[in-house]
Amino acid sequence: MRNLMFAALLPAITIAYAAQAQSGPVEVRRAIAGMNVAASKLDADTFMVWYWNSPSLVITFDGEVMRGWQNILAAQRGWWNDKKSGVRFTEAREPEIVSQGRDIITTIQWMNVADRKSASPSKLVITSVWRKRAEGWRIVLAHESFVPPSQ
Repeated sequence: MRNLMFAALLPAITIAYAAQAQSGPVEVRRAIAGMNVAASKLDADTFMVWYWNSPSLVITFDGEVMRGWQNILAAQRGWWNDKKSGVRFTEAREPEIVSQGRDIITTIQWMNVADRKSASPSKLVITSVWRKRAEGWRIVLAHESFVPPSQ
């Protein structure tokens, strides 16, 4: 009887797991869209909502390792303090979103970064590890590489 119950529940469990696995990339794509809106406004506080609010958060930017959500938020506020700078972030292509399991997703983003003085945009490539947490999907580790335009 136990085997019969398990056999009856298996399709429902499989369907529920597949639905959950598909919803992760959709939720992360929505989060990235929200991050892009915040970046377009140079809104560091909203941008940082999608990062794990923990002293264990780690981001590497061009070889500089930054640790802790509070430290990274303070740096982000500094980078984006001039709201009239004309800095623009646009996706160079769609982000690549890969589910690595039930609660881990990796993303790669290709961004163009320009300001009023830029003849051509710089490139920013971002690799992030997202983890499903009680508050939703959050970046727990990221690496960003900035490539200035070729002169």
